[in-house]
Amino acid sequence: MHSAKLFILLVASSFALPAAAQRAARSNYVVRGQLTNAPAGTWVYVTDYLTGQHVPLDSATTDSKGRFRIRGQVAAPGTYNLRVKGQDRTAGLALAPGSRLRVRGDAASLWSTGEVTGSAEAVSLATMNREHARILAHVDALAQRRQTTTDTATLRQIGQEWDTSFAALTAASLRVARQSSYVAPFVAASFLSGNGANVAFLDSATSRYAQQWPASPYTKQLLHYQAMRRATTIGQLAPEINLPTPDGRPLPLSSLRGKYVLVDFWASWCGPCRQENAVLVRTYQQFRPKGFEVYGVSADSKPEAWLAAIRQDGLLWPQVLDVPSATSVASTVYNIYAYPTSFLLDPQGRIIAKDFRGDALAQKLGELLP
Repeated sequence: MHSAKLFILLVASSFALPAAAQRAARSNYVVRGQLTNAPAGTWVYVTDYLTGQHVPLDSATTDSKGRFRIRGQVAAPGTYNLRVKGQDRTAGLALAPGSRLRVRGDAASLWSTGEVTGSAEAVSLATMNREHARILAHVDALAQRRQTTTDTATLRQIGQEWDTSFAALTAASLRVARQSSYVAPFVAASFLSGNGANVAFLDSATSRYAQQWPASPYTKQLLHYQAMRRATTIGQLAPEINLPTPDGRPLPLSSLRGKYVLVDFWASWCGPCRQENAVLVRTYQQFRPKGFEVYGVSADSKPEAWLAAIRQDGLLWPQVLDVPSATSVASTVYNIYAYPTSFLLDPQGRIIAKDFRGDALAQKLGELLP
């Protein structure tokens, strides 16, 4: 019996050892690190966040000194995350076949403390992450100060610091996005594509990324953003929208041809949108008899909030609901990154102007519909 058990163990080990060797052979990157506030047994993961959720790729646990080693495999250079179980914030990882990275930081705040070495790409990404964390911590402090004061001078100063902080945030991102690195498309898509002031840079950079890193999913995202921007420039026929109205029936945007139409992207939760609604109601009442219409597109996830806002603001024009998602019209067709956003169409459905505030729309319509 003893001999039989020994034989079974020997046979099992003869399969287990080659399997372990095969896993090691398949690994093409190694991430070693030491974390504070990470007692023995703390799980550390390398994750992929491309879909908007952390998908674990490989993992390891820390020893009594907070040390860990993760082996894994990536098919191509890419940007991933190092995540500690139970923590929302992560440290960015620039990984490529052959990467040998070292990480140090506080397990409770990897985003702001994580230092990564081992490649130029890894260093630049981690440095940018720490700079972003520092700037956004200051922005949070400014937001708290703004809620506790009504002093005009103080509010003006806070506003100036706010603008300076976001300019610094953009500058930190641009430094990496300008590099000839596979991290550059990730930074451009994640941190620069939501700001209309970066359009000229993004158009130029996207063309370069398409040559250098054509397989990068972030290059593909940027090419899609570029196509959406070009499809919604002045002079283009506005892309079709066909979404449900409050009674559940779809209303095509094209059904309003023959009038000047303002396509108004708004939401019940958007303070500036609600303020603009009061002005838009006056403009609508003045110019509707002359051939003006509004097509409201709401980015509300709660229909009841949408309907309540329509009633409260007295919105008299056609409304459709574009529930926020990865497939919404706002995000996949019109490249909306801020609310409110509006497009004025001529009677043929072509875009002739964008983004009116205050009485600017009434002035424009006064020229078009005297």
